[in-house]
This record gives sequence, C-alpha cells and structure tokens, in this order.
Amino acid sequence: MFIIKEAIRGLSKNKLMALVTFGVMFFSLFIFGLFLISTINLFLLIQKAEEKVAITAFLKDGLKEDEIASLRRDITTLMGVRKVIFVSKQEALEQFRKDLGEDSDLLEALEDNPLPSSFDIRLYESFKDPKNLENISSKVDAMPGVEEIKYGKEWVKILDRVVKILVGIDLILGVIISLSSIFVVANTIKLTVFARRQQIEIMELVGASNRFIIGPFIVEGIIEGLLAGGVAAGLLFGVYSLFAAKLVDFIQVTKELFIAVVVFGTILGYVGSHISVRKFLRTPIGIDIPKGN
Repeated sequence: MFIIKEAIRGLSKNKLMALVTFGVMFFSLFIFGLFLISTINLFLLIQKAEEKVAITAFLKDGLKEDEIASLRRDITTLMGVRKVIFVSKQEALEQFRKDLGEDSDLLEALEDNPLPSSFDIRLYESFKDPKNLENISSKVDAMPGVEEIKYGKEWVKILDRVVKILVGIDLILGVIISLSSIFVVANTIKLTVFARRQQIEIMELVGASNRFIIGPFIVEGIIEGLLAGGVAAGLLFGVYSLFAAKLVDFIQVTKELFIAVVVFGTILGYVGSHISVRKFLRTPIGIDIPKGN
C-alpha cells in the first residue's frame, strides 16, 4: 500500500515529466495499435485469397453416373482433399451465363452445351502450398475419366511468395516497433528517475533495499502505461468508428485488439521503468556530504 501511495505522490509532484512519459507512451502505443490493425487485416486478406485456391478437374464427355461416382470416391481418398463437388455440364453453363451478365444473350446462339462437367476439389489449408497442389493435381490428372486439370499454378506460386515476404516484413516491423517503443519509453522514464536522483541516493544511504526504492517507480510506470494504453485504444476505436461505415468491407477490428494495446501499454510501463531504475541503481552515486572543519 505504501508503494502505491508513493507512486501516486510521485506522479502528482512531477506532473511535467509524468505528462512527457505519458505522451511518449501514448504515441508509441497508437503506432503499435495501427500496426496491429494492419497486421490483422493483412492476414485476413491472405486468408480470403487462400480460400479461393482449389483444383478443378474437367471430365471427359460420356462418363456414366457410376464412373463419375467412383472417380469422386477415388479423389476424396487422396490426402489433403477436404471436399469434392461435382459440377454438371448444365450447372457449368448456368454459372457461365451468370458471369456474362448482360452479355448472356450470346449463349443463345449455341446449339449444344460446349462446357464439360467437372469436379471442384477443395483442400485443407495446410495443403494449399505449390508443392502439395502440384502433387495432388498430378494424381488426379492420372485418373481415368479426367480430361484436364487446372489450379492456377503460376498464381499459387506468386501468392505463396507474396505471403512469405509479407509475413517476414510484418515480423521484422513488429520487432522493430516493440523494441523501439521499449527503448524510447525506458529513456524517457530515465529522465524522470534522474530528476529525482537525490531522493533515490538518500534512500540508498539510509539503507533502503533496491526493491523498496524501485517499487514506486515500477508502479508509476505501470499506471502511466495503463492510462496511455487506455487512451490510445480509445482513440483507435474512435478513429475506426468514424470511418467504420466506409471501411467495414476493407478493415476489421475486434475488441481483443484494443485489449492488446492496453496490455502492451502496461507491460511497456513496467519494462521501461524497471530497466531505467535498475540501470540508475548500478551507476555510482554521490551526494556531497559536508566535511567537518
């Protein structure tokens, strides 16, 4: 209880430095929050793109129903295959008609349906990489009754490469932002500690333990981090709410994100203050004590 009272008293007595520390934390956490929003939506975008990855197996004309059923069973048994959907010639034509839209009248000139029946082969997420897609496609292509296989080979390779690059960049940026935030906050808190160095030196001279000296500063850092995280999360929510109607189809935000900003702020305050005070206690101290004449 004493440590909490001392922390509150320290904040009230050093309002200017507390405000500076709060401002630095708030800015760092706001940038961190924007980074989280970008990261979450980047992975959602990647997930949507990967959901469209599938293998289409076009079938030869004239296959009987039992041959189609047997072929479907064989494809379903392949490792990595989650679902196999049969698309008849008529269904393929109807879908093509919808895709054409206003130009669908052009199909009226056709005497016969030129589109083949096919299987839409859906895979598990872990099998949507280029190697597994090529492996499964080659096995399906070798089955009797299959005319042709398509899965957008080049597009899948490009998507896989882009995903790896973006994830790598995202991880690097995450580490840089986190470490930069801790460094800036730690140095800002260090100024606060330095401004109260005489108080710390006196406590050391009277025999106070390091834990007793550090305690109030740690609590101050946690309080400032918690407040900065709360304000940053509130501003992020306000900005999102302001543009939510226009960006709802492009940007998604969950309450966990705002909680993460507050939690990170609390951790930032604790780590920053702990590093600053510990480092200060390891430096030589010196109070000029008057010597007797």
